[in-house]
Amino acid sequence: MFLPVFPLQLVVFPREKLKLHIFEPRYKQLIEECREHEITFGIPPFVEDSLATFGTEVSLVSVLKVYDDGEMDIVTEGRRVFELKRFVREAPNRLYPGAEVAFVANDPDPSGADIAGLRAAYDRFHQLLNTGYTRDDFDRSNLSFELAQEVGLTLRQKVELLALPREADRLEYLLEHLHTVIPLAEGMEETRRSVTGNGHVKRPAKLDF
Repeated sequence: MFLPVFPLQLVVFPREKLKLHIFEPRYKQLIEECREHEITFGIPPFVEDSLATFGTEVSLVSVLKVYDDGEMDIVTEGRRVFELKRFVREAPNRLYPGAEVAFVANDPDPSGADIAGLRAAYDRFHQLLNTGYTRDDFDRSNLSFELAQEVGLTLRQKVELLALPREADRLEYLLEHLHTVIPLAEGMEETRRSVTGNGHVKRPAKLDF
């Protein structure tokens, strides 16, 4: 499938809401087409100077504000994970890039994952960082996609988790990560900033791909 894409230095997970400030002409065009034709687009993460192999299809939820110069604040929502097969710098007759993608089937069954251990590690992590984060709903479908934004994963780790098609494997990945970082959590100020910085309108950096 051919999908318009918007490479960013971040990972969006299915069901995640993301606010963006749109200022480049190519992405103004993309968002206008999303508004007019109700199309979706993909966000492949730009990691260490290259596009990651896996990304997320997103839909436009709303346009919060349109500025006099055409720039926009928007809200998007993650839908499905895809594997990027071929990147096209400019889609046919468009300013924005596109890509041939294959959607990744998701197995939401958490059977086999240590949910109790994950809950305990999650609570301990946030107690150490004094973030104020608490969570009671560890029985949610595809919980891993929500937890991935709350446990201080690096951009590379988020891509690795995104690429895992089984929920049980994603939950175990998060538990292993927490077991690694908890002993270091008291000195991890950078992790604190990454955990508590979600929910704001982000101005994406211009990328040279």
